[in-house]
Amino acid sequence: MTKTTVGAEEPPEQPAKQLRDPHAERAVLGTVLLHPAISRHLVAILDAEDFTSTVHREIFASSVAAAARGQDTDPINISAELERRGSTATGQLLHHLVATAPVEATAVYYAAIVRDLAGLRRKQSDAGHSEGFPELPLRGFLHDDDH
Repeated sequence: MTKTTVGAEEPPEQPAKQLRDPHAERAVLGTVLLHPAISRHLVAILDAEDFTSTVHREIFASSVAAAARGQDTDPINISAELERRGSTATGQLLHHLVATAPVEATAVYYAAIVRDLAGLRRKQSDAGHSEGFPELPLRGFLHDDDH
């Protein structure tokens, strides 16, 4: 049994380390759909490829397209854009994202998580562990246990 520096037991090792946080992705998308004022900022700092889920990427890309046309990123406009693109995202998913969206003030926090994890995934896929540093133990916010 391994102990951390603060004395707590470490969780069992995951077979494959995944640098993803679906909860943060859903929080960002819900905020984009519910709060068009802050969505313009989130669309500027994130990229659709920062999301790990295909459906999340489709929703975010539709939000970017709507914002580029000067439209609000509300559920009605995004639903129409998703339909135009032939997306698999459903209205039920959009409703769930809006219903569980966090308060507007925390949107940048969740966007930073999505952006930083995407950067770590890119760095890991580009360079591997060639720098000679051991892999960082990333635990806590990376697991989606809130289904």
